[in-house]
Amino acid sequence: MSNSSVSIHSEFVTVKSEPLATVVFQPENVVSDVVLVHGFTGSKEDFSELGALLADRGHRVLTFDNRGQYESSRTQRRDGYSMQSIAWDVIELVKVLEFKNPHLMGHSFGGLISQQAVVLAPHLWSSVTLFCSGPGGRAGWFDDPHFSGLTNANKVEKWNQYLDAASLGQAKYALRKRRWSASDAASTLEYREHLRNFVPLISEIAGIGMDSHVVFGENDDVWPLDDQRAMSKELNARLSVLPECGHCPNEENPTLTANVLSEFWESLK
Repeated sequence: MSNSSVSIHSEFVTVKSEPLATVVFQPENVVSDVVLVHGFTGSKEDFSELGALLADRGHRVLTFDNRGQYESSRTQRRDGYSMQSIAWDVIELVKVLEFKNPHLMGHSFGGLISQQAVVLAPHLWSSVTLFCSGPGGRAGWFDDPHFSGLTNANKVEKWNQYLDAASLGQAKYALRKRRWSASDAASTLEYREHLRNFVPLISEIAGIGMDSHVVFGENDDVWPLDDQRAMSKELNARLSVLPECGHCPNEENPTLTANVLSEFWESLK
């Protein structure tokens, strides 16, 4: 199914008295609702091409900047960056924007957030897709020097010292620099700790019996591929391995990614 018209709406949506930056890809004819959750130090722009392609297939797509990241507000609450809090952000956005039993897809760190959101509100979702994500945290991750002593005051200095040369010339250089500078250092550091320490919720999700999908690129080098395959087996999930893709098939091959996601969602009707 192809929609002749897809409109894109950007707005700030207030959740817990703090605005979150959202984008909705709105097809002319809606076949289902979808929520896409980005990964560590990412943003809603990671799904710019994928969101449009999914909307062209009739899926109304919501994506957003995680709290404290890029254009979403920095929390004033002590627990605002906790895993439960950021998972509730996803749930509350769905309710405020009146999405109807959406399919949930989380990329990388977004997959961990999605696990938490499924356990907190299992009846809200039509399905869950864990996309280039693993079952839980991995101790010792992200000890890179640009995270050591990171503060809002030294973010630009850290970028110039450690990240600029490696990022220069990349397609998303300007975006990466803007969102690194705009994001709350406290959120970046707390999300890093979630990536290190998150306790898997795969067995709980398996007990819920939700339709599940595990997707990764054949060259994904973040979570071990055997761990992702084992997670798929425990969930009794559909498994899709994307050829010639790494950790970000949403950007490396958005057309293939859109086809694989859509085929799964449409098979559940």
